[in-house]
This record gives sequence, structure tokens and C-alpha cells, in this order.
Amino acid sequence: MEIEKEVKKITLGHEIGAGAACLKCKDKCEGFELHFWRKICRNCKCGVEDHDVQLETEESKKVGKLFEDTKYTGLIAKLKKDGIPSYKGNQVVICIPNATVSTASPVPAASFIPGSSQTFTPSGQSPYSPTSAATAAPGAAIHSPAAPATGHTAVPGAGSTAVPGAGRTAASGPGHSVVSSAATPTKGSVAATAVVPTPTAVPAKTDVVKSITYEWAPPGINQNLALLYMELLPPERRPIAGTAGADYRKKQMAKQLPDHDQDPERCHELSPGEVKQMQQYVRKYKDEALGIGDITLPEEMGQQAGLTGEKGPQGLGPGGKPGAGTTGALGNKGDAIATMGKVGAPGAAGTSPAGPVGNYSCHRCQLPMKKGEPAVYAERAGYDKLWHPACFVCCTCTELLVDMIYFWKKGQLYCGRHYGDSEKPRCAGCDELIFSNEYTQAEGHNWHLKHFCCFDCDCVLAGETYVMENEKPICKPCYMKNHAVCCVACQNPIEPEAQRVSYGEHHWHAEPQCFQCSCCSKCLMGQRFMAMQGMLFCSMECKKKIMAS
Repeated sequence: MEIEKEVKKITLGHEIGAGAACLKCKDKCEGFELHFWRKICRNCKCGVEDHDVQLETEESKKVGKLFEDTKYTGLIAKLKKDGIPSYKGNQVVICIPNATVSTASPVPAASFIPGSSQTFTPSGQSPYSPTSAATAAPGAAIHSPAAPATGHTAVPGAGSTAVPGAGRTAASGPGHSVVSSAATPTKGSVAATAVVPTPTAVPAKTDVVKSITYEWAPPGINQNLALLYMELLPPERRPIAGTAGADYRKKQMAKQLPDHDQDPERCHELSPGEVKQMQQYVRKYKDEALGIGDITLPEEMGQQAGLTGEKGPQGLGPGGKPGAGTTGALGNKGDAIATMGKVGAPGAAGTSPAGPVGNYSCHRCQLPMKKGEPAVYAERAGYDKLWHPACFVCCTCTELLVDMIYFWKKGQLYCGRHYGDSEKPRCAGCDELIFSNEYTQAEGHNWHLKHFCCFDCDCVLAGETYVMENEKPICKPCYMKNHAVCCVACQNPIEPEAQRVSYGEHHWHAEPQCFQCSCCSKCLMGQRFMAMQGMLFCSMECKKKIMAS
């Protein structure tokens, strides 16, 4: 029964994405078929991320497994639901309303008298209606229902029309009256107001709401801050659904966080000793390195550092965000003032109402952080370090850290893959970390002893002749069949150990019977020659003879 369960588990693992089209090879690939240990497609040698496979569920399981049973309480609080470790990609739809377009009532130029007090009334509304009256009792204010209270038309008894404040009232809704910007004192008990009929109003456009779906956005922050964060990323890296940015995130999720770096069940034939070593490795990075970035504002971080002194906050709330577990009330994000000295030394005085905040600089590019612009904070790195969103990258591959998941080691940010590479050798055959004491090194790479195989047929290459083709070892029979170039003269494939002469896209055996003049058969080894359409000539005379025939 247990054997059946194991077989079923393996079968299900290899059924994921089976038959999916390759996005790189197109029709050349017959469909995705997972190699049983190489983590690539058998048919086209591309990875699963290069195929049209829906991996959202698998990604959620993978990241959930990554943060499972970790002492990093901020992460657990962020990723737990009902006490069960889980992770969702936090897909969000952000709606961006365009500016309201109200009913416009055009006024002929000749009918407007600068300096006069004129009230324009939309067609269909009587100029003598109560809302368009030119006078009012002392202290009364006349304005359109939705207009701001910055421009009132008041008659305090002296008979004058006054527009206090900004000098004009701009109504923002359809059917609102517009009061001219100037006030002219008049004699008498009633203000003189000229009512000018206007052309037919232009119908208002309905509000247009633009919605953008992001495959992932930083969790736990408001929508405006999340949108600001996205706008600070390179356009081609923004994970907008259906774009190259979403495809980039999918590929980086597979590359930066390999399943087989955290789960022994995803590895190929580990011994009990290797399983134990891998479990210890996973436990170590969960306790010492694993983290997920938080979005904060530099001024908020500066104030928090100023409140707590050089040692930084002593308390943490969910997600490890500064201020979540400390006492004392912080102001609004827009009102916070940074209190910073030199970079990395909070506590010194320094405020900035706009522009750079205190002396906070990005830990990577060293450029100053700006007030109001979101920054990324990594709890493992400490409270004296912030990054621009586009600078929160792996120190090895310089790619954006997918979903802000990082590994912190010796003052550097790593993605999961390159953190693993810094701890253990990685097999170039199966892409797994090597936990065995015995492995081989060849062609600048590390290999499990059983995985130094031909990339085409999987035969073991120990003690055999092989050829490196596109940085992959190929046995001689497969090379001659699939990769060898053919001699133009004899039409036979050129063996890997044989000498050859190449000119452009044409190749010859470096032998007298192959590398010779196409007219007089003179051996051209070590001689000057002319080449044309795969033919060789020793002189212009021979070339003319062939061209004339």
C-alpha cells in the first residue's frame, strides 16, 4: 500500500503541465513532458517555466512550504490564516479613476465682461430660480449644491457682490453655476448682476475607471502605497496580468525558489544521510536567513529610529514592520518627520519636509531616499538599511527578489537559489544541491557522480569521450548524430577530435582530399584561397573556369 502511494505521488508530480505548449520552441516541442530527474522537458529541454503551465497553485504551495514551521514570527503572522501556514500570491486589482469630466457650458466671448459680476446659468434653468438669485439676506451664502465653500456670493446690506478667498467658485458637477472671478461694488441697495443666456450644455462624460490587475502586490499596505511601489519598479518588471512583467515573475519564482532546495521529496534518490543533511540545511536558513521585505516610508522609519535610539525598536508586530510593537503614537505617513544622523546611525537631528529624508540612503545604490516614496525594509538586515523598490535585488544575479522573499547572509541579500549556491555545491545535471561527500567536478561545474551523463541520452560519461555543446556534456555517438557539422567536400560529419577548417557557415576536414581547389584539385592547406558558395579556388583563373562552365 505504501509503495502504491509513493508511485502515485511520483506520477502526479510528472503529470503537472503534461502536454503544455512550449512558449520558446512553439511547434518544435510536442508538449511538456518532465524528465524524471533533470527538471526539464524531455522533448525540447526547456524548463517548466518556459511552457504554458498554470503554476499559481503550485507556487502557493511552494512558498507556503518555505515559510512553514519557521520562528520568523512576523512572516507567520502575515502568511497564516486560521492557524494554517499558507501563502496566496496576493493578486490585486487596483482601480484608478480618471478626472471627472463635468457638464461644460460654453459662453460666447462677446457676452463676458471682465470685471463684472456675472452668473452663468445652464440652459433649462430659469435665471430667476432661487439658486440663481443675485441677492440674499445678510449673512446668507449662495452657492451650487456641490461647490466648495470658497467662493460665496453674499450681500451684507451694502449692495455689493463680494467673492472672498480664491476669488472664484469652480463647480465640479453637471448643471452647476459658475460665478465670475471678480467683484464690482455697486451703488444702491441691490447688486447689479447681468444674466447671460448660454448655448446648450455639452453632455457630461461618464467617469472612466481604469483597473489594473497585478499578479502580486506587497501585502498589508494600502492601495495607494502599493501603486506607488509598483510605479518605482522598471516597467518591464511590473507583474501586471498578461504582460511580460507577469511572465518575468513566473520565471523568477521557478528560478529563485526551486522546490528541490527545500523539500527532500522533490529531490532524486537521496540517501537517508543526505535527507538528514538537507533537513538541517533547511532548518538553518529558516532560523538565520529567510525573510520577506516590508514596505515602509523613509520618514516613518526615521521617526521610529529617533524614538527608540541607536539600538532600534525592541518590539515587532505582524510582518516585523517598525512601530507595530512599540509604544507611542506616530503621526500620519505624510506628517512624519525623519530624525536621522549619518546613514546607519539613527538618532541625530535632521528633518526634511520634502525631498531626501534626513540622511537615509539606499543600501545598494547609495542614493538618498525621498520623502513619500515607498522603500523596502528587511528585518533581518536591521533598522538602519532601506532599499529603493528597484534596488531590492539578489547580490549575485541582480534580479528583483520575487515577491520580496530574501535570504540575508553576511550583509548581503540573496535569492533562494544563490543563497543555496553559497552554502552547498549544486549539481549541473539535476540542479539539486549536493549533500553527498562524493561528487565530481568537470568543465567548471559540480556533478553528482550518477548525473554526469550525456544531456541527450543520459548515458554515464565516466571514462568516456564527450563533447561540451552549449555547456552540456554530450557523448560521442549523440554528438555525431545530432550536433556534428558536415564537411562540404565529402558530406560526412566531422568527428569532434578531427581537425577541420571553417569559413563562415562552411566546414571541411583539414585533409588534402577535402580542403582542395574545386577546379584543379590543388591542396590548399597552408595556401591562400578564395571561397564562393562553398567552393574553394586557388586562383582567379580557376574561379573564372568554374564560373564560365
